[in-house]
Parts: sequence; structure tokens; C-alpha cells
Amino acid sequence: MLGFARQDSLSSSSSALTAEAVDEVHRNIEEIPDRQILDFLVQFFIAEVNWLDQLIHIPWFLAKYERWWMVEQVKLVAEVDIAILILRVCSYTSQFLPSPGYTLDKIRGVSLDAIRKTCDEAADGLAVISAATNGQGSLVRIQHLAFFGLRCQTEGNTIAFREVLSRAVRVAQSIGINSDVVRLQQGMDETDKEMERRTFCNLYIWDGVLSRQLDHTAFLPKNRRPGNWPHVDGIRHGKDSEFDAPEPFTERLLQARLADFWRSMGSMQGADYDMVVAEERYDKFCSEYVSQLPRAFALVDADKRWDKRLPKLPLQRLLLHIAIYDTMYWNFRPLLLRHDLERVESPSLPTYKRVLLGSQQKALAVAALRAIEGITQLHALLGDSHTRFAGLVISTFEAAVVLLYVCMDPMFPRDNQHQQIPPLASPTSSTDSLHAGILNLTRHACLQAVQGASKRLFMLAEMNSMADIGASTLNRLMSKLSEVNGKTRLTTNNEMVPNQHEEAGNAATASTASSQMGPTSGMGETTNWLPYDMTDLRPMNHFATMSEMSTVGDMASWPTFEHPNLDSQSDFVSMNTIQHT
Repeated sequence: MLGFARQDSLSSSSSALTAEAVDEVHRNIEEIPDRQILDFLVQFFIAEVNWLDQLIHIPWFLAKYERWWMVEQVKLVAEVDIAILILRVCSYTSQFLPSPGYTLDKIRGVSLDAIRKTCDEAADGLAVISAATNGQGSLVRIQHLAFFGLRCQTEGNTIAFREVLSRAVRVAQSIGINSDVVRLQQGMDETDKEMERRTFCNLYIWDGVLSRQLDHTAFLPKNRRPGNWPHVDGIRHGKDSEFDAPEPFTERLLQARLADFWRSMGSMQGADYDMVVAEERYDKFCSEYVSQLPRAFALVDADKRWDKRLPKLPLQRLLLHIAIYDTMYWNFRPLLLRHDLERVESPSLPTYKRVLLGSQQKALAVAALRAIEGITQLHALLGDSHTRFAGLVISTFEAAVVLLYVCMDPMFPRDNQHQQIPPLASPTSSTDSLHAGILNLTRHACLQAVQGASKRLFMLAEMNSMADIGASTLNRLMSKLSEVNGKTRLTTNNEMVPNQHEEAGNAATASTASSQMGPTSGMGETTNWLPYDMTDLRPMNHFATMSEMSTVGDMASWPTFEHPNLDSQSDFVSMNTIQHT
């Protein structure tokens, strides 16, 4: 079994500490919380937190955890790194408490804040000693850096998370875990090699997600070689075993392959939007990735026979589905900046462009709707409770903003059924999960999803500063939509509902739109339906960078929506203008 192959791993090939360093390590360790507190946090981590990223294999970690407590005096860098890993795991885990299963804000009479502070201070001090003694690093150092980054993310500090990720990547490259040749030369056993592959897999996932969210160049190269992927049985050819349940790490490997696919497509931001290329990307994604998903993770009619036996499998499935739909709407999102979309009803635009743009606008909305539906289901399985899980907050906000900007078009959703053109490809219903949604899409459903997202963010804001900023910003955008577009209104409870004329259908929509939007051109095309000359999508782009710059309720650092503050459309495709201070 993984985790028990090498009993002497703490002492083998490890640098010894100087006498002064040993004393300093001892002083730091004396300050850490009691073992009973750490034991509780480790147990809670195993039961309720580890499934999110599976950065460490539990038997592997527990073997090291137990052996560390048996060390009489810490004298090796490897022992210091294990201590840091334990403390980082416990600090990160404390962010998920209180929870539905543990409602207290204390453990054995010590407040969670005090426990977190003690763990962080001791880990920081030990990390300085470890780095000074051994500058190259180790697998365990990569892992404790990663947990430190995850803790930063739960606090809403995405920029710090990326900075820590860059340090973890440098250590990984320094010790060569991204190279099979280097590691084989060191004679490592298969257990530790698999732990390295799984750790590097997570680095690859986070690097892909953050490079997309922050519009930065990725740290790691694309297209990982097959030998560098974790060895997870049953999914190498996109198939589940008929008899064996999915391996718990399956979801992470599928996430890594998701990141690898979109990275191979190149950057979708910053360049002119090509609707044909975007359609081809989507068709390629359906045929090469979606169609190869194991049945237990399929987007449509997933095989749920193992759900009762593996209670975290439904959660992992939803995590993957949310990530997939996130990338789908990112594929089409740049069309929101395309001026042709503003005159899609104009006869001057070729018919095929009008139909394709209208279809992609709907696909964009359906993907965002599917993401919000997955988030709603995931949150329900988590007890609909407060959580600092950053992925829940970021995905909720980004998908809701996409829907709001789509709904700023008063003609949305257009009815182009009388102008059908042959699709570029013909994915099956099991791979093209957006097709059915496009046929049944309504404006009311989009607005209801936005309202649900807003309520969720406001609820999470009580414990999550990132959610607080997202909720306030989303509320302002909802108000802006009601100002720009008379098709929707806000109730006294700030709920978005369609006006009565929407129920009359597309004909009534078309007849009222021009009066709501102002003058039309001589060709009969409606002038810009967006609020200003350029779409201001900065709230979505800069959201991940804002929360660490603000306290709860502090919106001063957000750009206003007044006309003088609107910049060019580069605000939509670049997130570099707001820097971490």
C-alpha cells in the first residue's frame, strides 16, 4: 500500500542541522499546539478537507505523522519539513471550522484563531531554518508550500497563492520531479515517485487555473508526457473498470488533463475573437476530452453506482463538472467584447455570422448556468453552510457576471431557429451537454441563477471576505443591469425579475427593445446595447486579485462604474492593472 514502502524516509539523505539550528527548532516546536489539538485537526482534514485537492496520500502522510511524534529531538532537515507540513495542514484545516459537523469555534478550549496563529508562527520560523540549511528542497517542502498557498487562497489572497505556487514550482524543478530521467538516476522507489507525480499534478492544475483567472503566463510548460502523469488505474483510456470503483485521485488527474487540453489551445484572451475558431475549439473539446471521461464522471447520465460506497465521489464529480463548464464559457466569453454582437440583428452582418454569434451567446449562457447549477448542488451536499472554500466563491461570482453581461443585451436570447446552418461538427448528445440547454434557454432562468448566486455570496460573506466583495460587486452589477436594460427590474428585496412584456415572447421583445435602448441607425440596427462605449468587465477579471486588498465591506479599491473610469476593452482580457500592494 502507498505510504509504507520506506520506513527510514525521515532520516535517509537528509541534511543535519547545526547545534544552533537544533536549539532554534526546539524553541519553535515548544510553541506548537498540544498533540490532541493537532490530532483532531488531522482527523478533520482526512474526513472533510483532503478530498478537495488530495495533495497528500493519507496513508503516506499518517505514516510520517506518527513517526515524527516518535522523534526525541529534531536534528534533520527532513524532520523539520515534516513538522512544517503538519502545521500547514492544521492551519489550512482550521479555516474550514466551524462546520456542520463541528459547530464550536474552539478545540479543547483553545480558539481556532489562536490555534491558527500558533501553527503559522511556528511553521514560518521552521521554514526559515529549513531553507537556510538545505536550499534545494524536497517533496515535503513542495507540499507544505502548497498548503501554505491554499491557506492564502481561502483567505482571499489569490496573488499570494500564486506567489507561493511559483516557489513550489521552483523547488519541484530544482529537485527534478518534473523529469523522469532525473528521478530514476536517484534510485527512488515507486511509492515516493508516485507521491511526486501526484504533487506535481496538483501544481499543474493550480498553475492552469490561476494563469487563466489572472491572465498570466503559466509557470509550467504544457503537454505533460504520459510517464509524468500519476498512475491511476481505470482512466488511462477513458474507461472505468466494470468491477473496480474509481480511484480517489481520478478527479485530480481529470482536472490536470482538462488544464492540459485548454493550455494546448493557446491563450483565448487578448486576441481578436474568431467565432469559427471558438466553435472548432469547443467541438474538439467535446470529441477529445468530454467523450473520454470515465462513466463515473460523465457530464450526462454519469454512472453513480459507487456513490454510496464512496461518499466523496459525488462531490468530486461536481468539482470536475464545474471546472469543465468554467472552461466552456471561458472559450466563448470574449464574444462579449465583439461589436458585431451589438448589431447581430443588422442585415449588414452576414446571416451565418448572425446565427453563429447568437448560438455562441446562448452557449456562453448555458455553460455559465450549468456551472452555477453544479455549484448549487455542491454547496447543498456541503450542508448549505458557511465555508471558506475559494473555488465555490470564485466560480459562483464569475459565472454570475457572465450571465449578467449576456442579459445586458435586451434581445437575448434570440430566436434564430428559422435561420439554421449546419454545425461545424456533430458531437453526440452525451458529449455536447450545451445543446439541450441552448434549445430551452430563457432569460428568466439566467436572471434567477444570478439571484441565487447573489444570495449564496451574501450568505458566505459572513465568514469569507472574498465572498463579501463578490456579493457587493454582483449587487452593483445587478443594479446596473436594471438601469441599462428596461427588460428587468429589481424588487424591493433586490430580486431580479423579468418585466411582463418578456412573457409575450420574442416579438414583443423586439418591438420594445428599440424604445428602451434609444436611437437606431438608418439600416435599422440598434445602437450599442452595452452601458458605455466598451464593456466594463473588470469586476470579473480583477475579482481574484481584489479580496486581499480589502477588508470585509471595504469596496474603496474597486473601480467605479462612472464613465470617466472606463478604460479600453483590454480591461477584459488583462488582469495585470491592479497589483498586489
